[in-house]
This record gives sequence, C-alpha cells and structure tokens, in this order.
Amino acid sequence: MTFRPLKLRGKLGLLLAAMLGLFFTVFLGLRLQEYRELTEARAALRAEAERQLGRWIEIANRPLQEFLLDLAPWTETRDYLARPDPAWARSQLDSALADHHLEAVWLLRADGHLAYAGQRDHKVQPPPLPAPPDLARATRKASRIQFFAPDSNGLWQFMAAPVPAPQGAAGWLVAARRWDEVHLTRLGTLTDCTVKLEPPSASGSTGATWRRALTDLHGRAVQDVVFTPTEPQLPFVDRHGRMTVLLFAAFGTLLLTALVLAVNRWVLRPVGLLGRSLRENTPAPVAPLLEHGDEFRPLAQLVQESFARRAELEREIGERRRAEDALRASQEQLRHSVELRARLARDLHDHVIQSIYAAGLGLESVRAQMSADPFGAEGRIRHCMDNLNETIRQVRSYINDLEPDAHGHRQQFTAAVRALTNTMHQLWPVEFVLDLDDTEAAKLTNVVEIHALQIVRECLSNALRHGQATRVVISLQSEDGRTVLRVRDNGCGFDAVQRTGTGRGLVNLTTRAREMGATLRIDSKKDAGTAVTVRIGAGQEAGR
Repeated sequence: MTFRPLKLRGKLGLLLAAMLGLFFTVFLGLRLQEYRELTEARAALRAEAERQLGRWIEIANRPLQEFLLDLAPWTETRDYLARPDPAWARSQLDSALADHHLEAVWLLRADGHLAYAGQRDHKVQPPPLPAPPDLARATRKASRIQFFAPDSNGLWQFMAAPVPAPQGAAGWLVAARRWDEVHLTRLGTLTDCTVKLEPPSASGSTGATWRRALTDLHGRAVQDVVFTPTEPQLPFVDRHGRMTVLLFAAFGTLLLTALVLAVNRWVLRPVGLLGRSLRENTPAPVAPLLEHGDEFRPLAQLVQESFARRAELEREIGERRRAEDALRASQEQLRHSVELRARLARDLHDHVIQSIYAAGLGLESVRAQMSADPFGAEGRIRHCMDNLNETIRQVRSYINDLEPDAHGHRQQFTAAVRALTNTMHQLWPVEFVLDLDDTEAAKLTNVVEIHALQIVRECLSNALRHGQATRVVISLQSEDGRTVLRVRDNGCGFDAVQRTGTGRGLVNLTTRAREMGATLRIDSKKDAGTAVTVRIGAGQEAGR
C-alpha cells in the first residue's frame, strides 16, 4: 500500500493543530491552577486585612472606652449627679481628658439636665449632644454607644455610657474627641495606611482601599473613613508562577522556531522561486518545484505554460490594439458626421430657410404694390434678389462645411443686427427698435456672437411669420453683471406649454442657448406678444 505525500496545507495544518492543542492544554491547566491559588490567596489576605483593620480601629477607640470604663461606674460620679462638686469634676474629669487625649466630657442627669461640661480646648466648640431620650433608648441595647456628628470644626466622635444606679441609670457620661488631621495621621500610622474622610458612598470597599461608614446616633452615615495601604499589595507569586513563566517562554520559543522553519521550507522558498521566475522573465527557477508533489508543482507548471503563451498573447494584444484604434477613428468620424448634420440642419433652419421665407414675404408684398407703386415694388424686388444671392452664398459655405463668414470679414454683433433689421424692414412693413450696448457686444466671443445672431433671426422670423407683429424691440444690455439679450414683439403670442407642431424653431433656440452657455426664457401670452430673454454670463467661457 502506497501513501500519497502530504500537501502543504496538510503539513501546516497538522503542525499547527498539534502545537496549538498542546499549547492550549498546558496553558489552560496552568492558568486554572494559578487562578485558584491566586483567588484563595487574595481572599485570605483581604479577610486578614479586614480583621487587622478592625483590631486597629478598636485599639484607636480604647481611649474613649477606658475613659468611660474608669469614670462611669464610680460611686463618686453617681454622687456628683446627686450633689454636684465642681472642684471634684475639674480635678477628675478634666484631668482625665488630657490623659486619654479627648476633647470634651459631659455629665447628664436622668431628667436630661446638664450636670457638668468640660473641655480641654475652649477655643473649639463641639456640636450639641443628642436629646436624653435618644441616649436612653440607645443605651438599653448596649452598655456603651458610639456615634459621630459633623460640624464646622470637622467630624466628632462621641461615646456614651450610663451611670449605674440601684434603680436604672442615674444619668449618662459622654466623652468626645475630634477627628482632625492629627487623629487621622495617628490612625494612619497605626494601620500603615493613608486615612482620609470622604462623603458617604454606597460603593463599599474596593480591591485597593477599605471604606467604613461613620454613623450618627440613629444609624445614618455622616461620612466614610477610607484606608489606602501605603505600599501596594503585590500579587501572589510563588514557585508555580515562576515555573509557568519559564515553561511558556520555552514553549513559545520552540513554537516560533518550528513555525519559522516550516514556513520557510514549505512556503517562503517556493514562493521566492516563483517570484524570481517572474522577475527574471524565465521559467528556469521553478524547475526544482516540478520534482515535488505539493501544491506548488501545479503553480510551476502554470508558470511554464504562461511563458509559452505570453508571446502569442502579446501578438493578439497588438492586433486588438490596432483594431481598437481603427474603430475609434471610425467612431470619431461618425460622431463628427452626426454633429455636422445636426449643425447644418439647425443653421439651414435658422438662416437659410428664414432668409428664403423673408424673401417670400417681400415678394408677396410686391404683388400688392405692383399696381400702386411700381418703383417701390422694383426696389423691393431688388432687395429680394440680394437676399436670395446672400442665401445662395451661405448654402455654398455650408457645402464646404464652414460657418457663415468663418473665413471672411465678419460684422460685429450690433452691426449685423442692424443690417438684418434693415433688410427685414425693406421687405416687410414692421417697426424695429434697437437698444444695443456696444460695450456689452464687445465682450461676446465669436461663437457666442454667431449663436446670438441666429437667435435674433429665429425670433424675428417667428414674430413676422406666426405673430403678425408690427413692432419688434431688440436690446443688448448689462443686468446684474450679466449680458442680457432680449427680443420683444407685439404679435398675437402663443401658449408655450401647449405649443405643438413639426417646426424646430423653439428646439433650436434652446439648443443654441445651451451651446453658448446661457439661459433661455420665453414669455408669451395669447394676444399679448412674445418676449425671448437670453442671459449670457459665465456661460461665455463655455462658448470659447
């Protein structure tokens, strides 16, 4: 039984699967063991730290506790409540304040009246004491009670204990001290932490700090004391952690080395031979790949076949390029022919047909004038002949694929409009009013002048042929920084929206305005004449 050699994909897959499987098995096992040990160690450390913190806080409260234990059970204290002796109170109570580092002491009778109040520093006034009923209710549950109260001097800690009597309590002994910077520093030195007071928070202790609420007599939090260790707690590291680091370092090095050798042998070297073959434009470098049975053998065969087909492909590309050039030239000629045909159709309509129609109008008027004014009729016939001769010359120019007056001396726009209106006036009894600004006309380019003149001709033809106008006003002026050409007549007008028919007049007007880069507007109403407005501005640049 023969075994087929493994392909490159199989080799890399097996290698990566084996190494990754081993890696994840070892990694997960070690990480789970380390996580359990670390979690247990951190929980134990935090529990021990909480217990130690509670002990240190209890130690810090011992001066208050000792003060109450020493003085509250005294018979002399109970006798003082019955028979006050100020000298005894100053000698015993006030001196005990300094011994226990306290700030103030109070003796209250059972009826709530103050029997004695002493202070170590009379410049600092403590906040008022709670009402005796509140102290009485609180001392029923414990032999000593502790509470806090804030004021303008900071935070005060109070501790109260009942003064025992044969029947109930004879009164209460209350001691207080101030939580100032000195006390916080002393507490921080005792607990090896940085201690500060913060507003009450519901977040509780975190991994790096401990927070305890300081409550008043009714259990409401007034402030939080926050303990932050002065030295950061180090993570739990033992020999298992060090062994884990070393093991993963060695395993990572082995994995990287194996991957580099495998990829270099099975991937990079064959790819490099293929790239060298392509760069040097020869199939010789891929010859060693033909001896192996992996995926690169078909690639090497394809490279050899590609070189064989390359010459044939280059020949085909050359032939196709020549065919594309010939096709492109043919398309350009066809496009030029189509454009020439459209232009000739437009120019024949706007100029030649209009000129012939104007001559026809003149001849029609001559027929009515022959009997009444033979000499005037002869003059009109002469004008008609001149107009027809000019039309013949323009047709010859179109046959030679030239614009009218393209190579001859062309009149300026204003002169051409005056000549046109003069001819029309000789052939047809109509009044022309010209308001042409020569300065604005001088701004027009050659192409814009030709289009504008043809628009004027189309408008005059429409006014005479369709509108039966007797008065036409042609103006060329500057409005809002733009040159405006306007042709108005007093003809019968028409509805531009409902205008139908086979004529190309309105289409040619729109086309010429677009080609000269202008805007065209036609305003016409039934029996109210027609106004054609062409606004020439930045569009002149398009006409260049």
